[in-house]
Amino acid sequence: MRALLACALLATAASCERAREEVTWPVGTVLALGDRPILAAEVDEASAPFALLEPRDSLDQLRRLALTNVVLPRCAAEAIDPQERSEARRRAEALQRALAAGKPVQDAQPVERKGLMLDLGLELWNAVLPLQPGQWTGVVETAGCFQIAQLVEKGSGPVPAGVPLTLAVYDFPYLPVEQARERIDAQLDRSHLVYVDEAWRALVPIAWQHRLKGGSP
Repeated sequence: MRALLACALLATAASCERAREEVTWPVGTVLALGDRPILAAEVDEASAPFALLEPRDSLDQLRRLALTNVVLPRCAAEAIDPQERSEARRRAEALQRALAAGKPVQDAQPVERKGLMLDLGLELWNAVLPLQPGQWTGVVETAGCFQIAQLVEKGSGPVPAGVPLTLAVYDFPYLPVEQARERIDAQLDRSHLVYVDEAWRALVPIAWQHRLKGGSP
């Protein structure tokens, strides 16, 4: 009986491995968190703010920072509650269209936020930094939330991360704010990272490689 069970487990594992190998990924996919493809272009877009902060870093290091700080947590957040995420995105996009058309918004009010990059969050800061006062961002997704922001005032600083900004921000969370970090960490701990392009394995820190094995030892 034990021998039969062992054979069954091995056959199942082999079948899963073959299924993974037979997946047709979108063009440009380099990694996947579970069945969620991660494209090189997505990682490079997320690395843009790190290039401002660390202009001497290599492309590989910028991609490494983008993966661990932005892309992988965001992918994990997407998987937790897809239905709520879809609804939050729908509401954010509807508001953004209204703002772009200059229509009055009556059922929501923005929150004023002031600070530097660390105060505002990397993704939102990066989207707002090139704007002129009065301009709005598009819909920005952070891990667990969609945001739309207007640049109200931009100060000055010796480096981009030291420029103080005043924003008017609409938030559309799809994970409860007080639980988001804990739930994202838990999702990452049970996620499996697929190396679609084997060359990208070197861009994933060893600790993350061990972590992203779907909970296996």
